[in-house]
Amino acid sequence: MRALPVLRRLRPRVGTVVAVTIAAVVSLLPEVLPRTSATQAVLTGVLAAVAIGIAGLGRIVLRGRGIDVEARWGQHRVPVWLVCGFAVIAATVNASHWQSGLRADMGMAPVGPEYWLRAAVGTAVLGAILVGLSRGLRWVVRKASGGGGQLPAQLPSPALPEAAPAREGDGDDEQAEPEPAVSGRAVR
Repeated sequence: MRALPVLRRLRPRVGTVVAVTIAAVVSLLPEVLPRTSATQAVLTGVLAAVAIGIAGLGRIVLRGRGIDVEARWGQHRVPVWLVCGFAVIAATVNASHWQSGLRADMGMAPVGPEYWLRAAVGTAVLGAILVGLSRGLRWVVRKASGGGGQLPAQLPSPALPEAAPAREGDGDDEQAEPEPAVSGRAVR
């Protein structure tokens, strides 16, 4: 059974899933100081948004070389998701033990499910905002460039005032002294 075209577009690409998984695992690596759930959310959200951007750029570069990662690995989507899900869960369990042990050494309360829920919601919100902003910027560039995705060859520029003609009769072959610029300094 074929997926509906809308659902096909909504599924994340294999390369994007792998990139976001790597970003999430890196954001969960142990640190010297304990993190609040907001700090964890910002770190993971920013790294995930950057990973999505890098995956998109990588897809563009590979497509230019005739390589379609989705065509090669698309049929392995479910195993890739399972491996990536396992990697994120393992990194989260490790980070939870590390956070709780570090907090115990500092006399703080251990992390619980509410910590990870706040971190996950914050990550999703921040990641969606950052990806939305980058897609909005891409849309603006495309509209400004006429839809081709490239900037126009000649960008519009403001009209500049014309230079004053040289004064005659001030000297034989001497050039006129330049007029002072708006800032008060002489133009050279």
